[in-house]
Amino acid sequence: MRTALVRYSGRVWDTPGRLLRLLELLQQRHDWSGPELAGRLGVSTRTVRRDVDRLRAIGYPVDARHGAEGGYHLAPGANLPPLMYDSDEAVATVLALQAYSGSDEAFTESAVRALTKLVGVMPRRLRRQAEALTEVRQTTTGTIRGQAVPAVSLETLVTVAVACRERRRSTATIDGEERTLDPLSLVRAGRRWHLVAWDVWKSEWLAVRLDDLRDFSATDRPAAHREPPGDDLVAYVVAQLGRRIQQVTAVVEVAAPAAKVAPWVDGAFGRIEPTGDESCVLHCGADSFDSIASWLLLFHAELKIVRPPELAEAYRRLAEKCLRHARSYADAT
Repeated sequence: MRTALVRYSGRVWDTPGRLLRLLELLQQRHDWSGPELAGRLGVSTRTVRRDVDRLRAIGYPVDARHGAEGGYHLAPGANLPPLMYDSDEAVATVLALQAYSGSDEAFTESAVRALTKLVGVMPRRLRRQAEALTEVRQTTTGTIRGQAVPAVSLETLVTVAVACRERRRSTATIDGEERTLDPLSLVRAGRRWHLVAWDVWKSEWLAVRLDDLRDFSATDRPAAHREPPGDDLVAYVVAQLGRRIQQVTAVVEVAAPAAKVAPWVDGAFGRIEPTGDESCVLHCGADSFDSIASWLLLFHAELKIVRPPELAEAYRRLAEKCLRHARSYADAT
């Protein structure tokens, strides 16, 4: 027998428990006959009819067909009623929400809210199962292709989301230093989760990656109300990332459409300026010119360096290194 978030077995005599079991059955299959439902619940078909009326009264659109081919099924309604999940469905939904919450910026907040609600009512064994599956899932690629994105545990994501939603003062360790934070919001940028929070001791806003947080814990104290660091928190986080990442900058003409280049460029690393149907200008930055040179080769497009000359020197060094590799192969053979 499949296990629901609330599990029932055998004959269910109490009305609330029986209604939950009936709802679970209706969500498992499209059509049920009255006798089938009565047999599963251990009640009469008359009781099934009454229970169906009770479900309708609280908003569940249960359709009934009369006659020899009659039966019941749960139809789409005007509003979304509460849903029942079995164990596998609950874990799968959590994993899907966790993956989806970072795939589309427009729905990130909604996905995190749904994830928080579902995980909040899951039994511990299912939460452990979801955590384990999260850890073994294939790591997604980072903003620069080939750069692995550190995984964020489900527990951390949900704990921080709840602290933000409830505006609770929290503590965490960042770079080995214990900090007191007033969490504001979770933001997805650079294909990573970031927490925007007020650092109580330093009296400043910060944007910290969730995988850099250690021992995050919400207290019972409310967070102080402050004006956010900007109207667009994603833009704020990207700007903070850019200041840390872009130690050097460059401008390069790329012989490729902006749409083709865009998947390789995150806002923290640069911006794209379309100049034609088959060309664009990339304003970019990184920790070194060598990093920029290697990264731009992944575009598989003709490049023209606009500035600075240091990027041209980085390409000369890269070319010499590649030539040495080619010669080492020739010598070995």
